[in-house]
Amino acid sequence: MKVIVAGAGEVGASIAEKLSREKEDVVVVDLSSERLMAIGEAIDVQTILGSIARPEVLLEAGIKEADLFVAVTGSDEVNLLACRLAQILAPEARRAARVRDSEFLSELKAAEALDGFGVSLVIDPTTLVVDNILDFLDIPGAGDVVDVSGGRLKLIGVRLNRTHRCVGLTLAKALPREDGYHILIAAIYRDHELLIPMGDTVMRGGDLMYLAATPDHLPQVSEFFGLEWREVKTVFILGGGEVGLTLARRLEERVLTIKLFEKDPARSAFLSQTLESAIVLKGDATDQNLLMEEGIGECDVFIAVGTDDEKNMIACLIAKRLGVPSVITRVNRYAYVPLVSAIGLESLVSARVSAVSAVLKHIRKGLVISVATLKSEDAEIIEILVPENSRLSGLTFAEAKFPAGTIVAALLRGEKVIIPKGQTTILAGDVLAVVTRFESIEHLAKILA
Repeated sequence: MKVIVAGAGEVGASIAEKLSREKEDVVVVDLSSERLMAIGEAIDVQTILGSIARPEVLLEAGIKEADLFVAVTGSDEVNLLACRLAQILAPEARRAARVRDSEFLSELKAAEALDGFGVSLVIDPTTLVVDNILDFLDIPGAGDVVDVSGGRLKLIGVRLNRTHRCVGLTLAKALPREDGYHILIAAIYRDHELLIPMGDTVMRGGDLMYLAATPDHLPQVSEFFGLEWREVKTVFILGGGEVGLTLARRLEERVLTIKLFEKDPARSAFLSQTLESAIVLKGDATDQNLLMEEGIGECDVFIAVGTDDEKNMIACLIAKRLGVPSVITRVNRYAYVPLVSAIGLESLVSARVSAVSAVLKHIRKGLVISVATLKSEDAEIIEILVPENSRLSGLTFAEAKFPAGTIVAALLRGEKVIIPKGQTTILAGDVLAVVTRFESIEHLAKILA
């Protein structure tokens, strides 16, 4: 498959790296020679210097042979124009555009103008990040939350306390096997490496354990990990940009007490006029005195979604020190992700990770229904259909031979979500929610055929 990526920033570089590792033919186009040089030295891709909004540059990149065109430059207008040009030059290619301005995107949707730009997928980082934050609010204490099948299944990353009763036990001994127990450990993030566990995998303190569970059985996850579940009533938000505004609007629908901190006077005034019930405070959420004056002790969740990663992290650390039970940090630079976990800030959101997942959903073909990535991006969660003539149809999970580096987290059969056991039978028409390393995807597709 040939893919053209317009934009060599964090998101563009991540998409290019992911596809290059899967041996796809990738071309990256950007106006910055420095960015292109860095990408060319790091991964095996072709780079072209120039404006993607010019037909001659698209033709040089090979748009007429491309299967997918992804426009993720820093300009919404350039991304849309480039998609329209790509549609004219290569009507059969799929086209994705990132649009970061929520108001602009709303106007485009209201005017039904997106089709006119030839966009088959809109990457809306604001909505993706806000949806991720809302997932964290529903599962306090989680270090990562991934929705599968529209939220019918959740993959929840929780750090295993070093004093937990299961430390030192294998998964086979640690997890109850009786009927009615509906969680499964699908992956473990340990020492910056992702493990696909087996029954004899030993649990260690400090592991980030990814559990597959249905929403109805989240209390079992809470009980297993000893999480303290509490109703969220008061939320503090740092940052009144696109993400902060959209988040506050979504939280107003939940009838919560919301306090939003924004330093810029003009933006603060705009937010005050725009929001209905949220209290907008003109000030710095890293100011401990201000936080205490505004009742930080009553805050259930502190969410930092500013554009400054360092400030987001500092504010969340201050909020934790002041006793806030749950903090959520927005991280824009992927290099900071390991640092955030290292300093004790587990719940983080990243527009970059969300955007990469959105593009992967658009890339996979055939029996793959949807794709998401884990925080480490070393593995994917794929929903894949079992076809009528599949060699797996009629086999139990104990009989099926799935490739190494792969685990089936759930089986989706009609409206049912089944956490599989060895004796569970696979039927044609089932959808398997599979956690797999990227190098196992091709093998997985072969055994399902």
